[in-house]
Amino acid sequence: MPCSLAQSREVIDELLNDLEEKYQIHHNSIGDNHYQLKGSGIKGEIQLDHQELKISAQLNFMMMAFKPIIEKEIHRQLDKSFAHLS
Repeated sequence: MPCSLAQSREVIDELLNDLEEKYQIHHNSIGDNHYQLKGSGIKGEIQLDHQELKISAQLNFMMMAFKPIIEKEIHRQLDKSFAHLS
């Protein structure tokens, strides 16, 4: 069963706070379902709607070497965070 938009927002808010604490990646909310992220060498956005979660990130040249690791960690954290909702 898919989770509600409110449940998704709670999960994303928790993940964003964790990113800020662990990696100093700061976030700003642009409305209820849109977030901007910025940290050392990375900036991006997260958008939620009733059917999907969109994540986009831009890495600076130095961070590009870590792209596969970053992508894998994003997927791992999302799987872990949303697993209890399904």
